Amino acid sequence: MKWIVRLICLLVFTGSMALIVTGQRNIGPAGLLTMITGLAGILILLYLYNKKFQ
Repeated sequence: MKWIVRLICLLVFTGSMALIVTGQRNIGPAGLLTMITGLAGILILLYLYNKKFQ
């Protein structure tokens, strides 16, 4: 079960990084929104990781 959660986190991280890289290629509001979505995914992963150690 633990490996499934890690796999999901890895997929979310990879998808978020792909959104950030894709957003950098598009200039304008659409690119910015894409990058913000990717950043939100990474921040959610960081929140979930740090929540275990509080």
